[in-house]
Amino acid sequence: MCFHVYLQENINDKNFPFWLWIESILELIKKHLLSLWNDGCIMGFISKERERALLKDQQPGTFLLRFSESCREGAITFTWVERSQNGGEPYFHAVEPYTKKELSAVTFPDIIRNYKVMAAENIPENPLKYLYPNIDKDHAFGKYYSRPKEAAEPMELDGPKGTGYIKTELISVSEVHPSRLQTTDNLLPMSPEEFDEVSRFVDAVGFDTMMNTV
Repeated sequence: MCFHVYLQENINDKNFPFWLWIESILELIKKHLLSLWNDGCIMGFISKERERALLKDQQPGTFLLRFSESCREGAITFTWVERSQNGGEPYFHAVEPYTKKELSAVTFPDIIRNYKVMAAENIPENPLKYLYPNIDKDHAFGKYYSRPKEAAEPMELDGPKGTGYIKTELISVSEVHPSRLQTTDNLLPMSPEEFDEVSRFVDAVGFDTMMNTV
């Protein structure tokens, strides 16, 4: 099947054609992820087998960024590796993908910085330590973190003793048991061959050219 026909086909029996999906991904990059993309922080289009091959021998807490193939409007997620306490087989976990709606409220670097997993009664902690292959998370994304804003002037809310609003911050928290963290078994509907085709297409056309068509 020639590639232009492939572009019109639905993405692995999804209810939308491949071209609409990749167009949404390009729009997501252009509006929310361009700096991370240009810096090489986003792994992007990889197969499930390739993802696991990259992460399986890495230290716990190593993660990579990739695009979701199940979301028509374009979305990005991260997958990280963990190991059991006895150092057994690696476990791979992924979060629900972030779309332009979430990224319009909080930047992706801030999402990564503040992400927490809360298992049972344990203290919530961030499982993301190293951007693949072994780049410290803060070193990779620190320059993109939002800077603290100056405190606003206190407001009189309930009389003369009022101190103003309490500062809040949006963070992502997964409240699940460790054994039920989402695995990557069914998150990547494209086959390795299809991913190879996508990669060749993107390389051949050129990202700048594709962005101009979005």
